[in-house]
Amino acid sequence: MPTLLALVPALALAAPQEAEPLQEFSSDAPVAPTVTVRGDVRLMGGVDTGFEPARDDGLGEHVVDGWGRASLATDVKLGPSLRLVVEGRALWRGGAQKGFEREKSSFEPFVGEAFLDVYTPWVDVRVGQQTLVFGANPFFAPTDVLNPRDLRQSFVQLEPEDLKLPVFAARALASVGPLSVTAVWAPFFFADRYDVFGQDMALLQPQLGVPVPISVDPSVEDGLQPHLLETQRPGLPGDVGLRVTGDVGRVKLGGSWVWANEKQPQVTFDPELETLLRARERGEPVDAALLLSLQDRLSAGERLITGRYARQHVVAAEASTLVGSAQLDVDVGFSPSRTFYSDRLRPLRKSAVSWVVGVSQAEESDLIYSVTYTGLAVPDVGAQEVLFLLEPGTARGQERTAFFHLLVADVGYSLLEGRLQVGMRGAFEPIQRSFLVAPRVGWRVSEHVHVGLAAEVYGGPSFSAFGYFNRNDQVLASVRLSL
Repeated sequence: MPTLLALVPALALAAPQEAEPLQEFSSDAPVAPTVTVRGDVRLMGGVDTGFEPARDDGLGEHVVDGWGRASLATDVKLGPSLRLVVEGRALWRGGAQKGFEREKSSFEPFVGEAFLDVYTPWVDVRVGQQTLVFGANPFFAPTDVLNPRDLRQSFVQLEPEDLKLPVFAARALASVGPLSVTAVWAPFFFADRYDVFGQDMALLQPQLGVPVPISVDPSVEDGLQPHLLETQRPGLPGDVGLRVTGDVGRVKLGGSWVWANEKQPQVTFDPELETLLRARERGEPVDAALLLSLQDRLSAGERLITGRYARQHVVAAEASTLVGSAQLDVDVGFSPSRTFYSDRLRPLRKSAVSWVVGVSQAEESDLIYSVTYTGLAVPDVGAQEVLFLLEPGTARGQERTAFFHLLVADVGYSLLEGRLQVGMRGAFEPIQRSFLVAPRVGWRVSEHVHVGLAAEVYGGPSFSAFGYFNRNDQVLASVRLSL
């Protein structure tokens, strides 16, 4: 399940407005300190196209949603060798089911990018909260796993800077002959942000048939969810990574290695507890001896659910070049062991090969486009195993290599000297023929004010990549205010 859920919000990042790293401070910069302040406020509201009746089981659909994001950053260049960036961010979100039942809202202030850059003739060092880039593709690359993701928003609502959350790390960047070498150490663990239940993009959707594990008031349920599936968090040594790149003619080639904690827990249920839950799902009577055994074990303090974060090695090769007015990026990666889930939500540790090919507009133009194809191959899938949401149930029956393919595109066009923008985001998964379509239109009211309208439509079988979220079709309106 972590693999699939990371894909859905990440689709927003196929847009050509990719998050650029903050500009490095060059040695010929003025000696006198300079200060740059940037910030914005983004508000968005959505209304579903189909009003599902309210539910009391925690799996209800939000027919109205509201989101607000704000950020304020100060970039201080203290001299030719020092730079300090401090950013604060805040998130507000609220929603309600049909009839404005089970309404709720939450507010989350947190630190964004906050780091110190030190530049020397030999190496540039950055320490603090930062967004790291590994691989040619800035968001889909196989080794780009050091930053946790925010998986709580939908396809249209996400901006590139929203998905990858800054992580505390030390990064060193050095030139060794013709090569550029990047070394990273992130000592502290930060998990993905996701919803288990009670939100439109939650892990548990009604068709899964899994009951919500707790029953609490809506006003506090979102505050509990970050730790609901975990029983233990990793300590040291944290995450480490190494990347080496160099130019060969017009092509930039590179390789990278990462040893990191996965950012979503590997959840395991005790066999007796799993038997009880399956019987409840099917409406079957539960064996009295089984209930007594579970009660005795709970009384003895046994742990029936564990949620731990596994580690994985990932190695990858990358290449990027300009082809006319387009940039071509290619990444290929391999992990000897990573976590997938079966259709019974049992964690499976499998090796995996992944690849990404992206083409995007590299020159300024009224027409902006980006097309990304990403694929995944998982060998040695057992005859009775089905990778949840990554392959259809009909795949069961023989040992195989499972394949998953995803095509993502974003096209935008500016008219009226840039005041009007129209565009379309889309994604298609060909094996189960699931899709997501998101048209949009925006108007630049002034230099600092933008408004927009958008929609998103999900389709496909209930247990496909996008069909799993097919009750979340909606229309959205947005306002963005920037400094």
